[in-house]
Parts: sequence; C-alpha cells; structure tokens
Amino acid sequence: MHGSKKTVVTAIIGNGIVTVAKFFGFILSGSSALLAEAVHSLADTMNQCLLYLGLRRSERLADTRHHFGYGQERYFWNLVSAVTIFFLGCVYTVLHAISQLSENHAPELSWISFGIIGLAFVVEGYSFLVALMEFRAQAAQEGKSLRLYFVQTRDPTTLAVLIEDAVAVMGLVLALIGMSLSSWLNMPVFDGIAAICIGLLMGFLAFFLASTNRKYLINRSDDAVNEVATQVWQASDHVQKVHRVNSIVLSPDDTLLMAEVELREEEIFADMSEEEIAHAIRFMHKLGFIRKALEDEVSRIKPEVKHIFIEITSPEDKT
Repeated sequence: MHGSKKTVVTAIIGNGIVTVAKFFGFILSGSSALLAEAVHSLADTMNQCLLYLGLRRSERLADTRHHFGYGQERYFWNLVSAVTIFFLGCVYTVLHAISQLSENHAPELSWISFGIIGLAFVVEGYSFLVALMEFRAQAAQEGKSLRLYFVQTRDPTTLAVLIEDAVAVMGLVLALIGMSLSSWLNMPVFDGIAAICIGLLMGFLAFFLASTNRKYLINRSDDAVNEVATQVWQASDHVQKVHRVNSIVLSPDDTLLMAEVELREEEIFADMSEEEIAHAIRFMHKLGFIRKALEDEVSRIKPEVKHIFIEITSPEDKT
C-alpha cells in the first residue's frame, strides 16, 4: 500500500475505534471534555475519509476534460476536510461547552472515563507514530530535514494526518487535565474549560490545513523546479539566455513546467553556409510570425485566454 494511503487508513481505523469509546464515555459521565474529544475524533475520522477519497480520486488518469489529470483533487478534499473540522470540531464543541458551563453542569467521572482517555492515548499515539515515520521517509527521500520538509512538502495528506494526530494527542492531554482537576477539586468548570481549549485547538488545526491546501489550488509554482530548470539551461552550451521559467504544481507527483529560452546563434548555425544561415533566419522569423498569429486568433475569439504556449513540431515529428 502507498505510504500516504497506509497512513490515512491507519488513522481512519484508529480514530473510528476511539470515537466510539469516547462517545460511550460521554454518555456515562456527561463530561464536556470527553464530548469535545469524541467530536474531535469524529471530525478526524470524517476528515481522514475525505483524505482517502481525495487520494483515490487524484489517481485517475488524464482525459478529454482534464488534460493534466486529477492531481489537485487531493488538495480540494483536504480543504473540504478543514472546513468540516472547523464547524464540527471547533464551533460545535465550544458552543456546547459554553452551554454546559452556563448551566453549571457537573460531570460524573469514574475510572471508565479515565480508562477511555488511556485507550485513546495508545491508539492515537500509534497512529501519530505511523504518520511521523511516513513523513520522515518522505523527507529523507527528498533529501531534506524534517523541519524543512514540514514547510516545503507538496503532499498535504500525510502532513494533515501527522498534524491531526499531534493535535489529537494534545487534546487528550487537555482533556485529562480538565477531567482530573474537575474530579479532584470538585469544580466542573475545569471540565468545561478543557472542552473549550480542545475546540479552539481544532479551530487552529482547521485554519492550518485550509491555508496549506489553498496555496496549491491557486496555481502555486514550484520554486525548486524553477531553480533547477534555470540552472541547467543557463549552464547549457546551447542556451544564450533563459528569459522565463514558470511552473504549476498539479499534484505532489506532477509539476507543469513552461519556459522561454533563447538559443545561442553559434549553436544553431554551426556548420551552415551564409546562404543557409539566411534561410534559417527567415524561417525562424516566419515561425515566430505564425506562432503569434495563432495565439492572437485564439485570443481574439476567446479573450479569457491569457496564457498560450504553443509547441511547434516539424512534419518529421508526426511520422
């Protein structure tokens, strides 16, 4: 199984188990912190199902309607999952906790409630370790440090699961502290405060995921690809000057690269007579004129077409 898929499937199974356990604990105790954690795990489970859907849909091949494939589906479904986490995890949890605090609701905490938190620590901790190992492997494959790859990764899926699992573990710590203080001091307010903190933590998570995936849905360029292409072409004996290099990240494994490169005259006209050079120059001028005419004609009929890249092929290329 692909590394990202394994990470997501592990997270789905783990979060599914703890979601049921946490809701059971909430029904027994009425703890706002446990409800916040249950909703947190439910949001994570739904989110990771959306991540898996994005992974599967992004693997579809290019067709007549999507010439560059479906790679950006991965970013879209990650963005949808961020919205789900915000409204289900953050907004609902915080509002419910505030309501419980205003009613001075006192949870009935027992060893079962704390046992469920312990179970969640084991399951979600394991899911976090799986995501961390996959993320480390991807960073090593790219030849980058973990810190640098965290900022520059183009795989939002593994990053999303890693951050979600880290936030889940932090949420469990908050829930444990709130429930412990509430039980020890007999002050239900700590349970409600913990629930609010967990909700705000999920709000931060949703914002982070949304901003991470948004940049890849607005034709983000790949600076590393641009730099490599520019360096390689500038170092070539055939190239006089690199005028422009553009790229668009279509998916973690697919980048579209476009460039305007000026070739060296001595390389183009090597071993050619003056007459042949004159013919070649006229041919190149005519080629440029034809290309410009083709672009202008399309732009005249369809003014919304702002960027046109035409690759001219010779008759031999078609045989």
